[in-house]
Amino acid sequence: MGKNTKKVQEFIESIPDRKLQGLPNSCGTLFKDQDFRLDMQGMTSGSPKNYNLQVQINNETSFTVAKALAPEDESMTPAQIKSTLIDSTSV
Repeated sequence: MGKNTKKVQEFIESIPDRKLQGLPNSCGTLFKDQDFRLDMQGMTSGSPKNYNLQVQINNETSFTVAKALAPEDESMTPAQIKSTLIDSTSV
């Protein structure tokens, strides 16, 4: 595991569970630190709808380093969302 991958994973693990519950339908930053941010990119189309969550480098770019689709019915726990984000990490 590279140094950057480890930093992304540490960021994901630091996301408070409350930030991954009751997700908003609108776009915006849900959580950030000096290096990364967790953004809500909107809802997917079709059925069932999913929240499109992405971890991006925190220098106002749109470079995505991890992503997860979380069901609108909130059937995924914060731990499951974090696990999906970690599994999708690409740096």
